[in-house]
Amino acid sequence: MPWPEFITFQFELVNKFTTDEGEYYGPFNALLNELFPASEYYQVAPQFKRIAGSIDFTLIYLITKRKVPILFIEVKHYVAYDLDSSRKAADDQMRERVLDFTARSIPIPMLYGISALGTRFCVYEYTPASRALTPLRIVPDPHLVTDTAPKERWDLDLLEPQGEARLKEVVCHIKEMVADLHD
Repeated sequence: MPWPEFITFQFELVNKFTTDEGEYYGPFNALLNELFPASEYYQVAPQFKRIAGSIDFTLIYLITKRKVPILFIEVKHYVAYDLDSSRKAADDQMRERVLDFTARSIPIPMLYGISALGTRFCVYEYTPASRALTPLRIVPDPHLVTDTAPKERWDLDLLEPQGEARLKEVVCHIKEMVADLHD
């Protein structure tokens, strides 16, 4: 079943080539609140984090149920998709966020993270029991220029059928994992 028209409309209003990632915050907020309604005890909370070594901030959406983090999404503008350094920075930031979450107990079998470059996205999966994180980190070659965050990782677009299906699959799995969470 396709996204509701009010969701796709909001994403279509964004100029795909803007370098202002803030233009995506409203559409993502609407999408996340549609997927994780407060009436089902989910909370979608935008959080601002300082980027290491910069005066800039980045926004992540943290989705929780009964105070348990179940998903986080970091949003960048679409133009970042074409820049190797921007994809590397996005990948590094996602890994840092996972590391931050490991400081406390995660009572679910998997914590999902999504790196969104405009409407293109990459799904990160962290398994607390094994401390495994996918996609695997690509280690740079000490002598060659290495693309450590290839475009193929962001091969899904949430406005296209495959991307929509994958995002809904992630949401369904999350909801199954947290169905029995209690205070």
